[in-house]
Amino acid sequence: MSEPNDRDVPDDSHRRVMGTLAVAAVGYFSVSGGPIGSEGIFAAGGPRVGLLALSIFPFLWCIPTALMTAELSTAFPENGGFTVWVYHAFGPFWAFQEGFWAWLSAAIDNAIYPSFTVRCLCSLVPSFATWGPFPTWLLKCAIAVVFALPNMLGAQLVGRGAILLSLIVTLPFMVFTIWSFATSHAWGVLGQVRHNDVTGAVDISWDLLISTVFWNYNGFATVSTFAGEVAQPGTTLPRALSLTLVAVLLTYMFPLVAGAIHNDPSWTIWHEGSFSDMALSVGGHGLSVLITIATMASNWGQFNSDLLCSSFQLTGMAELGLAPAIFKSRSARGDVPYVSLALSFAVVIALVSVDFEAMLAMVNVASALSQVLLMAAGIRLRLSMPRLNRPYRVPCEVPALIALTVLPLAVCGYLVYNMIARQSTVAVGIVASTVVFGGLYAAYALKNNKSLDGTVLPAKI
Repeated sequence: MSEPNDRDVPDDSHRRVMGTLAVAAVGYFSVSGGPIGSEGIFAAGGPRVGLLALSIFPFLWCIPTALMTAELSTAFPENGGFTVWVYHAFGPFWAFQEGFWAWLSAAIDNAIYPSFTVRCLCSLVPSFATWGPFPTWLLKCAIAVVFALPNMLGAQLVGRGAILLSLIVTLPFMVFTIWSFATSHAWGVLGQVRHNDVTGAVDISWDLLISTVFWNYNGFATVSTFAGEVAQPGTTLPRALSLTLVAVLLTYMFPLVAGAIHNDPSWTIWHEGSFSDMALSVGGHGLSVLITIATMASNWGQFNSDLLCSSFQLTGMAELGLAPAIFKSRSARGDVPYVSLALSFAVVIALVSVDFEAMLAMVNVASALSQVLLMAAGIRLRLSMPRLNRPYRVPCEVPALIALTVLPLAVCGYLVYNMIARQSTVAVGIVASTVVFGGLYAAYALKNNKSLDGTVLPAKI
């Protein structure tokens, strides 16, 4: 296989419309989207353990994956991202697995946000909480349609919308954090850990802690999936990833500390959505409403970013011949990959009412599997394509690069183990069946001398 420097690369400059701030904003929502959903980090282990996890995990996960993403997404600035990397490292079979797992992870993850938004609406309009299952499902579907509108109009609008939504999310939490720091003094709470029945033995929920931290810090590599829409990717992507990393770290640390030292409600009873209760205690009804609005904006931003990434992931696979050619289709206006977008959206509608914890486990495992291949591809390409033009290069050689991936791979292994050991048979069955399906489909197509898009190959791969 020739190195990408020797390939005929089509002129796609007309559609490279996303700059540094737009990419950073989409990346921010792909990884975080604000403090909402991070409450479980303190609830699972206590403030002391939670702060340690928030401080250590960036070195275990965020920095290695961000560095790898910066190197490979600038070397392969194409839609599909890590699928393209794995294709050049290990061939079409494993590239299909990578793309399939990553696309499935993003599509499942996206089904969470309409449900979160309904919870917010119920706090603002209590009558929504009395609705039955079918009307609630219709409401979730309607929210999903509204959330998807920017994607229907093009990547440029998604990027600009992400910048605006990031401001709507950030400003209320800045007010909350400053207000709490100015009026709260229970700093000793930060040294507490989780105990059984509050006063019993230390009882840290490691599986919940690691799963929640991973979910809140994962997603840096997804920025690569729409690299074909990024202007001047060689400089834009590394800068955007750096901005995203800093923003994510600040997003979690300060609001969680502010909520803990206010101590009403206590961190021991925090759950997803507790920031609204904390805001009510700190600043009254007005601040609580602002935080609720910020939460809905966060849900919208995360939904939009995930939908953008999953649709361009599928489009990139089709452009490589790893998915049916119909997924390459784009609209004349806005270059929207409308077929890929429609399928990704259909998965959201199908899963919009599935239990959050079950979806979280499935998302984490599918993402962990794709991350293993991603990191292996980064190492393999250093060895197999040493002359590959890398506008950004991780400043280390192969042995250090391997060492950089050891801890992230250990995290991935734990997530897979935890899924098998602790989750329901249904959740395990869904993940296992999708992995088997992906393997069988790719093996069958390649055995019959076909590209994965169904066309006959001129020669064996």
